[in-house]
Amino acid sequence: MRKKRKIDYNSFLEVNFLIYIVKCLIGLLITYTIYVTFPQHQFFWSVISVLLAFSPDDKDAKKVAYDRMKANILGSSVGMVLFLIHFPNLFIMGLGVVLTIAIATLLNIRATTRSALAAVIIVLLYEQENASWHMALERMICVIIGCLIALLLTLLFDVTLFKDKRGRLLRKARVVRKHYIKK
Repeated sequence: MRKKRKIDYNSFLEVNFLIYIVKCLIGLLITYTIYVTFPQHQFFWSVISVLLAFSPDDKDAKKVAYDRMKANILGSSVGMVLFLIHFPNLFIMGLGVVLTIAIATLLNIRATTRSALAAVIIVLLYEQENASWHMALERMICVIIGCLIALLLTLLFDVTLFKDKRGRLLRKARVVRKHYIKK
């Protein structure tokens, strides 16, 4: 018989969890406003990418935001190039999967390969219906805008919420270096 897992209700009250929710809501507000303001463009991809780029773990938030941005650019680019080469079919999608995994491995962003793979397939399948290269380019730009907004919010939260903590750590490091490390 399986053991029932207990739900840790205290984790809902942790600061990192609340910060993650606030970042997601602010990112959603900004990108949705852009989406509503410019309905003729594909800014719904910005809404999706801003939420995908955030990390609930604060320790790697900046790195994850950078890596997911790279992954979305990679996936969109591979999808667009393959779309220009040949009309999407199963072989082209398979080739896109292989190329994306290989390039993500070379770029050392394997942890975010799933985002890149999703971008490849979305560009190829979505463009199959609309069949225009400029729509794929616009989608890639909208994805990058969403990732940039997520990155800026991550950096803003990092600077405003943790500047005191960094200052204390720097002061401690100077004291340790001055008193305990001989030159």
